[in-house]
Amino acid sequence: MIFEALAASTDPNGLDTSAIASFIEQRNEVPQNFRRSLTGRLRRLVQQDKLEKIQQCYKVKTDPLSVMKAPAPMQNDIQPKQSQSPVYVTVGSDTLEESARAAAQSIAEAEYKSNLAAEQMKEAERISFMVEDTESMLQLANEILEQCSEGEVLMVG
Repeated sequence: MIFEALAASTDPNGLDTSAIASFIEQRNEVPQNFRRSLTGRLRRLVQQDKLEKIQQCYKVKTDPLSVMKAPAPMQNDIQPKQSQSPVYVTVGSDTLEESARAAAQSIAEAEYKSNLAAEQMKEAERISFMVEDTESMLQLANEILEQCSEGEVLMVG
């Protein structure tokens, strides 16, 4: 969801935490401590080199190697070289229909796999939020344990 918010942004500087949170909150139901866990998740993504933080904004980190590997755009004024003699290919109607069916089947399978991958990404993000919530609860429990072991009396309300 974080990457979805950043991809939807048109701002070249990225988005700040509140803009990312607002984007996610508009599209999903979120827990009460969502903003705190979002901040932790953003910090982790920066540490993993998946996001970069510039001032108070986050944006997807671009890999300099992938930019160098990108093919150069073709120029419109360059025309392919014409061959001296034309080449004719004869394809039977059965072979053409079989090829069309195979291509349609491949497209359908690719669309199915794409949808399945999108669903799995949503589930992975949901689980990630659950992990962050659990980590927050564990940290709170450790703080309470530490205070109680020092003899403090805590009122939980």
